[in-house]
Amino acid sequence: MSEFPENIDPAILRGLLSPRISRRHVLQAGAVAGAASVLLPSVADAATGDAAWWAGKTKTGVLNFANWPYYIDSYNGRHPSLDNLKTTKGITTTYSEVIEDNPTFYQQIRPSLQNGDSIGYDIIVMTDNAIGLRYLLNGNYLIPLDDAALVNFKKNASASAKAVYANSGKRLIPWQSGMTSLAYNSSKVSTNTKSLKMAFDTSSSNVAKLRNRVGMLSDPIELGNIALLALGKNPATSTPSDWQLAATKLRQQRDSGLVKAYYGNDIINELKQGNLWVGQVYSGDVFQARIGGNKNLKLMNPTEGVLLWTDNMCIPKGAAHPRDAMTAIDYFYDPAVAAVLAYYVNYITPVPGAKAKLTAPTKGWQATTMTNLKKDIGVAASLITAAPEVFPTTAYKLKNYYAFKTQGEIDTWNEKFAGIPTGS
Repeated sequence: MSEFPENIDPAILRGLLSPRISRRHVLQAGAVAGAASVLLPSVADAATGDAAWWAGKTKTGVLNFANWPYYIDSYNGRHPSLDNLKTTKGITTTYSEVIEDNPTFYQQIRPSLQNGDSIGYDIIVMTDNAIGLRYLLNGNYLIPLDDAALVNFKKNASASAKAVYANSGKRLIPWQSGMTSLAYNSSKVSTNTKSLKMAFDTSSSNVAKLRNRVGMLSDPIELGNIALLALGKNPATSTPSDWQLAATKLRQQRDSGLVKAYYGNDIINELKQGNLWVGQVYSGDVFQARIGGNKNLKLMNPTEGVLLWTDNMCIPKGAAHPRDAMTAIDYFYDPAVAAVLAYYVNYITPVPGAKAKLTAPTKGWQATTMTNLKKDIGVAASLITAAPEVFPTTAYKLKNYYAFKTQGEIDTWNEKFAGIPTGS
């Protein structure tokens, strides 16, 4: 039995996880963990999702896809990649931008799943350390994917994407990823730009330079994990005693006068407007701000590392069109398709081969689509391929968030970090 209560108060979940914003206004909520940290299902289900079960599933030409807003290519009110899915695979997609945050979406679909009913979607996208996704995995509410159908995935997926798939009991396949770090205004800040300590140094000289110029995210998960990194701790293997040290560090930071405020969706705007000189941010937002004209805004690659999160595609139990879902999931691992997606959303693609396709697109659909999208985006594909926020180099030390194992750990974490933005 899972140690997480199925009927956890959604207010608690929302208190721990808050939605993110991007150039296309909303991306995702919740912290994430490494592939090896995902809880495997607690009860084996040998029927749904095994080879014999999949052998009996045929394509219907219909797909219901639930995703976050502004998280797929778009041009003239259409989604070119989904139009091409229909052209090449014969699948017509009803695409619904209904996932505003992980906790709320989980609470919406949980009753139907518990009753053994369909939730009305064949693919859903959730963040890998979202508590709701852990419930879905541990409760056997996600169908093991058809390994034989993952031709593109096996050929083109990154090693980390393959690890997510393997370590989730073959239930999750990455959609896109991103990093959380600090951003800084290089015209205002020129020292300590390689360490998170920039935002936590409470010496009189640093406070004199950065008083009320530092912004932090209000999400307790984000706050706690970046403070652990600043202390030189690995969040993924941290302990409650480490959490206490991190909470103390955050309170010292706050009480020193460094922190102007704690933010949600608007922190990137505060940095763009110059109200903040240093801020805790999501990688895609910084890249989008830079190509939008904020040339002095830089994403820090700190010596302590950056936090990595991943959103994942999965098929819920009761999906009406699982074979179509499998076809679509593998379709998005075609490098030409992945390149179109990366060009538009500006987050980390799980398909390394997409990089080459950005600057040398395949003739036909991809080349035409890239030309059309450029009219909207106004950015050369070469700028995307050179962006470390989209294609991080090995110079980035990617670190995993802490993965909660029990409800008690969630409560302890919340006790340590939730009150910091409000002054307690």
